Amino acid sequence: MSSKSALQLYILASTLVLGSTAVTSSATAATTPGRTEFEILMNGKPVGKHIVTVSKSADITNVRVAIDMAGKIGPISFSYRHRCEEAWRGNQLTSLNCSDQENRSNKSVAANLRGANIVVDGTGFKGNAPAAILPSSWWRVSTINQSRLLDSRDGKLSRVNVNRVGEEVLQIGGANVRANHYRVRGAVNTDLWYDGTGRWVRTAFKIAGQSFDYRKVTSVASSPSE
Repeated sequence: MSSKSALQLYILASTLVLGSTAVTSSATAATTPGRTEFEILMNGKPVGKHIVTVSKSADITNVRVAIDMAGKIGPISFSYRHRCEEAWRGNQLTSLNCSDQENRSNKSVAANLRGANIVVDGTGFKGNAPAAILPSSWWRVSTINQSRLLDSRDGKLSRVNVNRVGEEVLQIGGANVRANHYRVRGAVNTDLWYDGTGRWVRTAFKIAGQSFDYRKVTSVASSPSE
């Protein structure tokens, strides 16, 4: 496997990112603060963590995303670090600031709401995006209703197609959790699970022949939702 393939392991992290759904979010829905943490497994072995913390201050919702991952595929070592801050007013993204490091490759994006557009300044794209676009940070269940996403790594506008696979029962913290399973294909390829209230509970994908799975280590009840 090439070093380029290893560096692409975390194209899905801000996971870095949907058809019909049994869970929807209205334009006036209130965001529920909380914290969710996933242990990232590669072929069943722990290689990192993905943490999302959502808090509210007056009418602004603040989101912090932290992803750290390191491991080896054969003789090739890889490391990944992602930090991102989002600000929302209701269900409207007002700003985004992210930095991303894959081994020695650095990426970043800053985006701000200006009138009817999100003005994007990223290493992968500079220009205007529709104000309604969502970032590829996965924690919002309305991501599954999108055909384009703002890549939280570098600002690219990624086209995706999402289909609902069905309802499944997941084991989380020793409890059975009913979750809706969605398959994302296009510029990003991943599978996502949200429970009946729209809380993100699992992610799984394959890159360079390796299987990655997110195992939730915090309670579902403490997780944020939009």
